[in-house]
Amino acid sequence: MKTSGAILEFTHQRNSDIMRVFRHHLSSQPHIFLPDILVLVAKSPASRFWVSEERAAIVISALIAGRPLPPMRDNKKEMFAEILRRYLEIKDSRPGESLANIVADIVNQPAPRFYLTPRTIGTIINRINNGFYGK
Repeated sequence: MKTSGAILEFTHQRNSDIMRVFRHHLSSQPHIFLPDILVLVAKSPASRFWVSEERAAIVISALIAGRPLPPMRDNKKEMFAEILRRYLEIKDSRPGESLANIVADIVNQPAPRFYLTPRTIGTIINRINNGFYGK
C-alpha cells in the first residue's frame, strides 16, 4: 500500500492525461461550470488504467484465488473488476503466458474511464496548477 504523499512512477503521465481531457472538455463546453467539467473528466476514457502493473497483478491474482482484498473504494473495485474481466477474456488465447505479463498488457490498454471521483480529479488539477508535483 502506498503511503500518504507518495508519488507513483506514472503520476506525471496520469496528470498529463487528466489535463488533456480537462482542457478538451473546457474548450468544448459553451458554459464553464467546474463541477460538471470534473464529472465529464472522471467519466472520460483514460489512456490506460492508472494502477501499477505490479499492484494490478497482485490484486487480480488474489481475486482469482478467492482471497479477501483489503478495503478499497468502489472506483478501485470497479477498475480491478474490469481488469479481471479483460484478463479472463484473453487468458485462454495466451496459454503459457504468466498472469503478470497479461495483466501488464491490460493495464497499459486504454481504460473506459479514470476510476477517480470528480473531487479527486479537481484536487489533482489544483495540485498540478499549484506546482505540487513539480516540473
